[in-house]
Amino acid sequence: MSPFTFRPQVLVDVDGVLRDFIGGLCSVYKREYPDHDIKFIDSRRLEDFFPIGEEIYDFIDHRFRREILEDAPAYEGAVAALEAWEEKYEIVIATAQPTAGRGPTMVWLGKHDVPTNEIQITYDKHLLAGFVLLDDFIDNLEAFRDTDRLAVCLDQPWNQSWDGPRVKNVHEFFEFLDAYVAEQNQNWDDGPLIA
Repeated sequence: MSPFTFRPQVLVDVDGVLRDFIGGLCSVYKREYPDHDIKFIDSRRLEDFFPIGEEIYDFIDHRFRREILEDAPAYEGAVAALEAWEEKYEIVIATAQPTAGRGPTMVWLGKHDVPTNEIQITYDKHLLAGFVLLDDFIDNLEAFRDTDRLAVCLDQPWNQSWDGPRVKNVHEFFEFLDAYVAEQNQNWDDGPLIA
């Protein structure tokens, strides 16, 4: 592919999409508190699911932040899916990270050889260029959709109230995206939406 070939920008979130933050957190927590039972996590209110309650945020942010973020597993097939589609789409990593999470997240992206030429760390993903966002957080999806662009939800227990397009994994997202682009191009009178 020529370096000057246009590839549409696709925004891809990290936590809950590529990185299993919850899995990493639960692994470290169970090591530290082997007798604690963690409830099934189906919302972003983590204090509701761990026996230490509000202290879970200190556990994450101050005690084990680097270990949780750097060592959390990638979702099965997620990075391979990005690799498979990077010739067709310009993959932009778009992640919301607190200041202390930025370094460990960059380490995680490097450790997993995530294919991207651009990493955006922002809580305002709807302000980024790109024609589609893959995310697991409903607030991000709604804000992006409100800009009249395509927002696709990666299915997680905590986002079941999302009323837009939903996929089970990153590979399914790109298959959905390919079909969406083909349909949009077919319905475009003045030439293709995306070549």
